[in-house]
Amino acid sequence: MPIVSVDGRQISYWTGRKGILEGREAVLFIHGAGGGQYSWSCQKGYFEKEFNPIIVELPGHGESEGEGEQEIARYAEHVEVFLKALGLHKAFLVGHSMGGAIVQTLALSHPGMIKGIVLVGTGARLKVLPMILNGIKDDFEGTVRKMNQFVYSRNVSPVLIEQGIAEMLRCRPGVLYGDFLACDRFDLMNEIEKIALPTLIMCGEDDQLAPVKYSQFLHNRIKGSRMEILPQAGHKVMMEASQLFNEKVREFIEEIVKGSRIQRV
Repeated sequence: MPIVSVDGRQISYWTGRKGILEGREAVLFIHGAGGGQYSWSCQKGYFEKEFNPIIVELPGHGESEGEGEQEIARYAEHVEVFLKALGLHKAFLVGHSMGGAIVQTLALSHPGMIKGIVLVGTGARLKVLPMILNGIKDDFEGTVRKMNQFVYSRNVSPVLIEQGIAEMLRCRPGVLYGDFLACDRFDLMNEIEKIALPTLIMCGEDDQLAPVKYSQFLHNRIKGSRMEILPQAGHKVMMEASQLFNEKVREFIEEIVKGSRIQRV
């Protein structure tokens, strides 16, 4: 995977087999707590056909250097610098869970860098159960295994659950703890209505970690937003219902691009 220096750290990212191609829309995918490029494995092949998909691994995750952060705003700053380092002045941002919190933060602080946002399995506030925060410190593997039982829909294959557990266990306990602490501290309930970007909100109907009511709140507060609830999918909706998820995101991006072209004419 390519590496770029961001704030003195080597940050790993994925861009597709042909890299970033001129004339294509850039779509930046931002993973959730304890995630990495694996989180978007079902999006890679689909989006590289027509777009420039970019999957960033946040500091301390995957192959990226660093110890992670304990504030969403700090992660947002890293993503901002990352976009500038790649020369991406206008991109679509897709964020899952904690990544969705990062996208919301950037939509408020740097809307000029963004063409549209996709908020996936996330909310304007992401409170974390104390048993999870304490459990990561006291029984890392056991807590990761318990959490992943709630991450997916009951319809999902046990193989996918085991893969999810294995991937999260690769994250260092301190980094995972920081991620969940950042989520617990995150709260844009009173600011979310200030977002003025094209917005697609997506959620699995069986999501237990960021229930449908979280998405509904975002939809009610973000003017002009669109909401899609995907059936038979849980928190990892982009994996569990990948085909429908990919199609909805592609349609959203194409409509915005087409609309901007009409306006220029």
